[in-house]
Amino acid sequence: MASKVRNVILCLSCLLLFVGPSSSLLETLVQGQEFKDGDELVSAQGNFKLGFFTLESNNYYLGIWYNDNRQRQDNLVWVANRDSPIFNNSGSLTIDDNGNLKISHDGGLPIVLYSGQEGSNTSAVLLDTGNFVLRELNNSEELWQSFDYPSHILVPGMKLGVNRKTGHTWSLTSWRGVVVPDLGVFTFGMDSNHTNQLVILWHDNIYWTSGSLERGHFTSSFSGISDSYYNFSYISNENETFFNYSVETSFTKSPRLVIDYLGRLSDDRGILVDCISRFSGSSKMERCMPAQLPECRSPDDVFYSHFTFMYNDGFKFSGSENLTLMDCEAKCLTNCSCVAYASTIEDAQTGCEIWTSTPARFNGSSNSNARTIYFLNSAIANKEENRRANTWWRWLIMAVGAIIISLY
Repeated sequence: MASKVRNVILCLSCLLLFVGPSSSLLETLVQGQEFKDGDELVSAQGNFKLGFFTLESNNYYLGIWYNDNRQRQDNLVWVANRDSPIFNNSGSLTIDDNGNLKISHDGGLPIVLYSGQEGSNTSAVLLDTGNFVLRELNNSEELWQSFDYPSHILVPGMKLGVNRKTGHTWSLTSWRGVVVPDLGVFTFGMDSNHTNQLVILWHDNIYWTSGSLERGHFTSSFSGISDSYYNFSYISNENETFFNYSVETSFTKSPRLVIDYLGRLSDDRGILVDCISRFSGSSKMERCMPAQLPECRSPDDVFYSHFTFMYNDGFKFSGSENLTLMDCEAKCLTNCSCVAYASTIEDAQTGCEIWTSTPARFNGSSNSNARTIYFLNSAIANKEENRRANTWWRWLIMAVGAIIISLY
């Protein structure tokens, strides 16, 4: 019986799609339907789209994005297969006869988003919140939703926290690079030790904290999140503890919080938290944790970027380490001989190469091998140079004074 119902629904969806875009099933994937690269689901009011996309080379992903004209990396809100890119456009999304929601593709095993049961009767719908929900049609039970598996973006209706019964957590994870959706090194979510505040983690170490939540807003005055634009509701029961996120939507058409590959937190109005900012007193650095540096380094050390190239190769870390640009800076700072660093893959800003105190010649940006290289301006080295210069001037003044005295 369930099989006959599915066949009827599939036939009706095909007929409605043929009739035109007014079909209510434009936002729905039914059991047995094959959703391929080039196809799109559109939420009922047209707020969001779901489909396959590519950002670099031949890596394809399934994702959800705002239905606007921004570049794909700028309007994405969810990526299904972040660490499992499809290496061609053969991907297809289906709900099979057993109710499994999966991405099939050539040359590899299916990417299973939800494992169903035989005899299930399900469909998936893209809501106007940006949530993609799989439901059992017989009883309208929600079996799976994309909001439970956030990517790097928080949109209204999502939550940050933990399900204590299952151990499942809701948190954001940064990308690895500008156009590399793979899991990065920064996580934005609820502090597991102090559940009434949010944190940004870098490799599981606290990088930034929000302060405590009071009346829907955080006690810290860092730009943006403490104002009336955002509202975080703290909810705790026997099964779950989480922050529910909402926004005064009259301020924006695409409300969202984003954790980027550099660990910066931003919204559509600009950067809210930036722990690598070098501007003294900036509220964007409030509650950032101080960096743990060796004695040869100072918190006042600054890297200056130049689009150029080196004549000599530096030390290249293995690509298997999956280093981000921030990881590369950390590698340089912890190596007392390091004077410069750069990503080995310029466009993606991934990989790492560092240069030591051995003199490294560089030239202008006209060379085809030019890339962004970050050169260290060491506060400790500058202080030592100033000390030596002052000592030299003191000796010079004393010598000149001695000569003058001897003439009389």
